[in-house]
Amino acid sequence: MFPTSEGRSRGSRLGNLFGRFKGAISRWNEAHRLDALEMEAIARELNLSAAELGALALAPCASSESLSKRLSHAGLSEAALAASHGDVLRDLRRVCTQCPVKPRCARDLARERRATPSKYCPNEQTLRALECEARQRPSARIFAFPAARI
Repeated sequence: MFPTSEGRSRGSRLGNLFGRFKGAISRWNEAHRLDALEMEAIARELNLSAAELGALALAPCASSESLSKRLSHAGLSEAALAASHGDVLRDLRRVCTQCPVKPRCARDLARERRATPSKYCPNEQTLRALECEARQRPSARIFAFPAARI
């Protein structure tokens, strides 16, 4: 019984790794189909450099999942934030994608550790400011849930 469950664990890890590799290759191919002028134009529209756009295009989906969880932990709605502060959300995504401590963040999120991001997360200050704004102005509507009346 142990060998099959261990084999499944290894198999799922290998499948996960293969899926991530396949996704990276797909994004890389798609990004390289564009010529330099198209990349520059898209980057300009997004208020990014071409290098930042390339990094975002090649970034694994885990970065956006991590940010979504961080927003949720702060009690913020990603959809409402996109509507009210789209530029801030775009910057949060860019910073998260280029973050050098993604493995630590993923471990903390997997363990539901909410206290440690302030020690390493480059987005933490912005997330706290958004949370503070939402608490001060309930009409800001960036909470994932109705603001509590105190």
